[in-house]
Amino acid sequence: MTAETADRKPRQQPAREKLLNAPALLIMGAVIIVALWVLFPRQPAFRNPANLSAKDALSVAYLRVLVQSDPDNAPLRLSLVQVLTEAGLLDEARGVIEPLQWIEREPLRFEIRLADLKLSLQQLYRRPSEERQQTLRQQIADLISRLLLTAPNESALDQVATLAEQFGEPQVLAQTFEHLAITVPAEPARKASWWRLAGRHYLAANAPKQAAQSYAGAFLLEPSPELKQTLAKNTLRALLQAGLDENALALTLRIMAGASPDTELYQLAADIAEPLGDQQNALRWLTAVHQAAPEPDLTERLLRLRIATGDLAGALELAPLLREHVQPGSERHRLLAHVYDWNSQSRPALEMWLSLAMTGPDPEAESRAFALARDLPEDAAMMQLIELLATRRELNELEWAAYIEAGLRQVEPLHLEQELRRHLLQFADSVTAKRTLSRLLVRMGEPDEALAALHGADIVDTIQAELRLARTLDAAGEPERALDVLLRRFSAPPEQETENYWLLLADLAWQLGRDTYASKALAEALVYRPDDATIVDRLQQLARRNRDDRELERLARYGWERLGRISDLQRLMRFAFQRKNWVELDRWLALAETRPEQVQQAPDYWMYSAVRKMAAGNRDAARKALKETLRLRGQDPEVSEAIIWLLLAEPTVDATALEAAVQGYRQQGAVSPPLAEALAAAELTLGRPQSAAGWFMQSLQARPKDFFWNLTLADNIEWVGCPAHANAIRLQVLRSIGQGGVITQNGQHPARLADYFYGVHDPKVVSLDEDEVEVWQDLRSGWNIVKPLDNARFFALMRQRERLLLSAWEDFADAVRENRMPIVQQMINAVAQSLVLQPAGPAVSGTLPLTLDDVDRANRWFAGSAPVNTSTLASELPICRESLAAIHVALNTRSKQEPTTP
Repeated sequence: MTAETADRKPRQQPAREKLLNAPALLIMGAVIIVALWVLFPRQPAFRNPANLSAKDALSVAYLRVLVQSDPDNAPLRLSLVQVLTEAGLLDEARGVIEPLQWIEREPLRFEIRLADLKLSLQQLYRRPSEERQQTLRQQIADLISRLLLTAPNESALDQVATLAEQFGEPQVLAQTFEHLAITVPAEPARKASWWRLAGRHYLAANAPKQAAQSYAGAFLLEPSPELKQTLAKNTLRALLQAGLDENALALTLRIMAGASPDTELYQLAADIAEPLGDQQNALRWLTAVHQAAPEPDLTERLLRLRIATGDLAGALELAPLLREHVQPGSERHRLLAHVYDWNSQSRPALEMWLSLAMTGPDPEAESRAFALARDLPEDAAMMQLIELLATRRELNELEWAAYIEAGLRQVEPLHLEQELRRHLLQFADSVTAKRTLSRLLVRMGEPDEALAALHGADIVDTIQAELRLARTLDAAGEPERALDVLLRRFSAPPEQETENYWLLLADLAWQLGRDTYASKALAEALVYRPDDATIVDRLQQLARRNRDDRELERLARYGWERLGRISDLQRLMRFAFQRKNWVELDRWLALAETRPEQVQQAPDYWMYSAVRKMAAGNRDAARKALKETLRLRGQDPEVSEAIIWLLLAEPTVDATALEAAVQGYRQQGAVSPPLAEALAAAELTLGRPQSAAGWFMQSLQARPKDFFWNLTLADNIEWVGCPAHANAIRLQVLRSIGQGGVITQNGQHPARLADYFYGVHDPKVVSLDEDEVEVWQDLRSGWNIVKPLDNARFFALMRQRERLLLSAWEDFADAVRENRMPIVQQMINAVAQSLVLQPAGPAVSGTLPLTLDDVDRANRWFAGSAPVNTSTLASELPICRESLAAIHVALNTRSKQEPTTP
């Protein structure tokens, strides 16, 4: 072996390096394990359907095997049910889920019911038999109720609600959600969601009223402002859909009070409030909407609402906004015309009504445009309107007259004539147009053409033509020319058309005040028309105008006998009364009483009946008749005077009736002197001396120096509380007698009704008793009363009888009657001297008793002396001074017929 060989040593192989070291192997193993865990999940992973695919048959088969290997694994079985349901293997899924029905623990129980719900819905979609459908529907409704009650969170609740909506039974679902909201305790937001779902399903079930209630419940509980706004709108929409009632309005007010309204909500609320009559709220809400969006339809609605609330001025403010959007002839057009008309905007209203009338026949627009054009006046508009209407219909007299008057101020008469003739071409039988044309032609100075236009024929020389011409001239406002046409035949009346001739002549003569022609024509016309009351009335008026009483009485007899008119019978009574023919008057009264219904309204009958009843001594009947006269005539002074004297003539005065008789005159200033006497006597009798004082002063105009009346005036002044003035008046009255005055002189009044009552009659008729008759006789003989006394004088004499029967006053009367003027002057001077010392009395011994107290003490035995009355002229009332001044003027004014000897 060589050295080289020896030196060779065996070569060692290098060590191999490993591909994966220990750490890498560990990492690799972990990755493989994770991949296997992902690819082959354990059993709980199948609980989430998102991890499975129904189209994956391997997954379905694998799950079947797993369930078979572990049949009590509820999550695994639930996953299989979900996968089978999605795969459409519903019968198998129903069999798999049956064992899970008895599991009660949560949350697995919720998922089982949810899977059961999905399975049942899928089975229902397959359209099984009717019986099976009913079973499934009942089962689904029960499952939905249970799931809604047990939903763990909002998401689960939404999932159940989504499935429930697929059920297609909204009424059941709505009731379910409503039941939850009412019975289940929950947060307000949760309850609001239940109410919201109930409302949505009620709407789907066509129950909008219940939907509105549900939405309102959600609105009250919902904390979110956005959702609250939406719920408010849904509530109002449901109310509108349900139909409106009082509850709808109350609910709307609650919603609007709790919401933050926008334009849509205001609109919905107004849509509810307006039909229910809450016009104020509707107006407020619509105004808010209009401010945001002033659309024409909304403007019109707001305008109508303001009209309904009576805000015409507010409606007028909106009219210009709406006028730009008016279609001619529309209801909006009519509405604006009404708004301007109701606000007295005559010219805009005329413009609107006229333009509305131009669009077509419209009676309202035509009449209002006519009235406004006439009242303004607006001649151009009137002509435009009438010429338009003349092409549509016949016009009446008023319309043609307005057209002529307006046209004559605007255009030539020829234009008007042309328009009228054009109208007659279309309406040939229009009488009013013919008459208007004839009047126009007469005003144009063409009477012949006017007659031809009116009658469509040429003028002929006949009575018929003359009558037509006269009527035409009269209709045209030329009655004098018409009368001249008829007077051509006045001396030789025509044999034809005689009645019409006299009637037309009478009418024209009466109209013009030509009494001679009128009287003749009316008398001739009465022959042809004997029962025409108008002719009789005109003849009577002519007789009164000419003061022909004989003719008037003849016509009254004709009216009563021929026409049976109670008014004519009353005229006959008046003539008999004026002649004092009592037999004839009684006969007419008896005839009137045969018609009790007619005489109830005949004042003259009652007046003359009162006179005759009084003459017969029947006071009650006379008073009743006077009251009826007063009822028919009103407050008649003559009748009132008679009633007052009749009441004062009673033995016991009826104060109530007397008060009623004078009541109506207390506020009057001046009345006639005879009535003033009656009122003074009545007020004195009623115990109202101050009221009587004014009437006494008025009565002095016609009775200035009546001795008894002036003494009664003085007594009244003393009752007012002015004894000094009363004595001063008595002294002036005595001095007037001492200067040659007359004691027994009646007032100078014209004959009247009161003359038949009270003092003008024999005392027996006045119901005096035997003692009073004796007193009356003493007065008549002592004071030289020969002639009958009138009412006022008889009243005054009866009031003064105690004074006048005193011996001192009888001595004064004897001295005056025997014309022993020195003695008279001596007695008057004694009175004057005593009044200087004591103006208010009492009377000094040996003088005439003046005051009422003096008279009373003079009529009593052992009366004693009266205390001194310290009243003076300066300390008494102004009415007393006025009365003293009035009596002074009356006594010192010499009458034209005043006698010179007593």
